Amino acid sequence: MAIARGELMGELMDGQTQIFHEEAFLHLLNREAVRATRYQDFFTVCLLRPDDPGDRWRVTEEIDRAVSRKVPAFVRATDMVGQLSSAIAVILLHTAGEDALRVAERIRANIEQVAFRESSEGPPQRLTVSVGKVSFPQDGHTDAALLAQALAFLDQAAHRGGNRVTDSGEVID
Repeated sequence: MAIARGELMGELMDGQTQIFHEEAFLHLLNREAVRATRYQDFFTVCLLRPDDPGDRWRVTEEIDRAVSRKVPAFVRATDMVGQLSSAIAVILLHTAGEDALRVAERIRANIEQVAFRESSEGPPQRLTVSVGKVSFPQDGHTDAALLAQALAFLDQAAHRGGNRVTDSGEVID
């Protein structure tokens, strides 16, 4: 029984946001870590999350999905974007170091320029995101190690006031 490409993509990707579901993204991250180990290659993982806007309004699931829809516009078509339970995740293929930092900063700055609605009748509001960035193999050799480190950097960025990218170039308190 042949499975149509659209059906397969529907199982792997969210129909509204066109980004990978968590299970599919984690599988792709694992495959990329194995491939990069075998071929001595490199890549970067960025985790991002909308910052808490305080008493102005609150980040809802709708806003989180709206941010998820915007992120692919700020990366290359070959990069992979997925929704994890704790953050929006991006794999930047063949990108590390200062290049990856520039991409992470570009994503952060571009999201800051977009207005989002808390609800269908509410006024559009701008929000910021925090980003945790790690690169293979510098920050870890396995998908689990990379995700754990990226999440720690993401939490650190949020803890330090948000609207920033944190990576191994900064010391975690």
